[in-house]
Amino acid sequence: METHGRIPPGVPTMQQLRSAITYKYVRTDRGGKVLITTKNPQALEAVHELLRFQIQDHRTGDPLTVEATR
Repeated sequence: METHGRIPPGVPTMQQLRSAITYKYVRTDRGGKVLITTKNPQALEAVHELLRFQIQDHRTGDPLTVEATR
C-alpha cells in the first residue's frame, strides 16, 4: 500500500488464502524468477489480478493474458 497508495487488486484474497499459495525462487541466467503456484481457483484468480495490476502500474509492456506453462 505504501508504494501504490492503495491495496492492489488480488492482495486481500491472497492474504486470506496465503496457505494455499506457494512461492519459489528459481535462479536463471538473467537473475531469477519467482514461481507462484496454487491449486485453489480463487487464489489463482487473485494472483492474476495482482500481476495484471503490476504490469499496468509499472508499464512493463508484458501481455495481460494468462498462458499455461508446464
